[in-house]
Amino acid sequence: MYDYTDENGNAVVKKLRYPNKAFCWLHFNPETKQFDKGRPTNIKPLLYNSFDCKASDWLYIVEGEKDVDTLKRYNKKAVSFPDGCRSKWYSEYAEYFRGKTVAVIQDNDIPGKEFAARIAAKLYECADSVRIIDLTQIWDNMPEKADITDYLNSHPDNMDAVSQLANDTAVWTPVFDKGKYICLSEVTSEKTEWLWYPYIPSGKITLLTADPGTGKTFFSLYLAAQVSTGRAFFGEQLYRTPGTVVYQTAEDGISDTIKPRLTPMQPDFDNIYVFDESKESLTLSDEKIEKIMQDLHPKLMIFDPLQAYLGAEVDMHRANEVRPVLSRIAQLAEKHKCAVVFIMHNNKGMQNTALYRALGSIDIPAVARSMLMLGKDPDIENGIILCHEKSSLARNGRSIMFEIDPERHGIVWNGFSELTADDILTVRRRPHTRQSEKKDCVTEHLLELFGNDDYIAISKIDELCEYCECSKPTLYKAREELKLKFFSAGYGKDKVTYWLLPETDIQEFKRRLNIYSTENNTISDYL
Repeated sequence: MYDYTDENGNAVVKKLRYPNKAFCWLHFNPETKQFDKGRPTNIKPLLYNSFDCKASDWLYIVEGEKDVDTLKRYNKKAVSFPDGCRSKWYSEYAEYFRGKTVAVIQDNDIPGKEFAARIAAKLYECADSVRIIDLTQIWDNMPEKADITDYLNSHPDNMDAVSQLANDTAVWTPVFDKGKYICLSEVTSEKTEWLWYPYIPSGKITLLTADPGTGKTFFSLYLAAQVSTGRAFFGEQLYRTPGTVVYQTAEDGISDTIKPRLTPMQPDFDNIYVFDESKESLTLSDEKIEKIMQDLHPKLMIFDPLQAYLGAEVDMHRANEVRPVLSRIAQLAEKHKCAVVFIMHNNKGMQNTALYRALGSIDIPAVARSMLMLGKDPDIENGIILCHEKSSLARNGRSIMFEIDPERHGIVWNGFSELTADDILTVRRRPHTRQSEKKDCVTEHLLELFGNDDYIAISKIDELCEYCECSKPTLYKAREELKLKFFSAGYGKDKVTYWLLPETDIQEFKRRLNIYSTENNTISDYL
């Protein structure tokens, strides 16, 4: 029977050990003043022989209660944990060892050595110093699973040798696995390779965002055509070695949309592939992604749109779900030297800057090393501007203007632009200052209704809207434009609203109403 005592030396828990090494726990019941079966759950974690922690600055930690009692026979202060090598460490244990020198005697087996290392790591944070004692240093051919009790039973007069070993053993310090870390002094700097400098880096992820109708499909096919033939991109002069392209789209048909649009661009169709999804779908979490890279060695892979290839189980608005998927693709892209372009739609939040306009979590543009945005040119009809919104590897490239014209090889480049993605969005957010043609027409109708009078009487506003062929908001905007005055008279069905020319005095007009009848002054009479 092993008694676990509190700080006053009173037994609160008893551990009964049977000859077959099975254990039974007993705990003190304050009501019956007896020990009941079961392990207590309402007291702080205890150590066996914890009372000795107060009595000495030097402590031995051993694996079991039997070993503690063995060392006590040699007048050595020792403690053990309640569950041997399976014991958990609780924060309350730290107070027992704070400021003390501790020697952990490990059993000669793997669990014993792992336990000693795990406890030493915890003691390192609270004890003054900690040592791990290896009895094989003083016991040749030490049997497996043997412990300090076995040693002293075999060498009853050698406790001094144990003490000397404890004194000679070096203080334990954490040893990190250097293989898990990368020291920058051992890293050789590498120059970034580019598919299209500085817009699309090789071996990295590039994000292309666009609103509907801004030519994202034509632009991505232009990328595919240039890579397949080795032709230079806009702004470049040197040809490259033709490369393989993998083009995956979930929005457009291959035979009726993709190939017809590619044909005017004169690509090398032998270098452009599509993974057949008619029998099995493709997601970015599939092992098939790396298999494609291994089989085809593509210089460029395009996914249109990204959200179609994340997989049904991935919520693109949750960073913790999106980032692992994209991080894996980033690793594969770097491993296989493949530029990966993800095409995305913009969200509808007009208040956001360009970087935040992509659908989904902000982690998507964060993982991308380059981010491109397509937008309509505010100054040129049918014009499109390619803006370089983000670049982690080089200075942002200049914005480029182009038009889509299948009769002239698909895309016609018109030079560089000084507009940025935010500039394009600002143009889209800017309120219209030009007076609409519709409102001009309504204004003319209103002035015609006044004729030679300074007022018109309106009993039903819907009739006026029908006459002017406009909506109520347009009608009211025209009234504001003309700075007409207005007031209503009467109630219910008899209510009439009067619109007056700006120079009309309302009080004088009201006086006139008291003299003349308004019975015939409705909009129906004017019509």
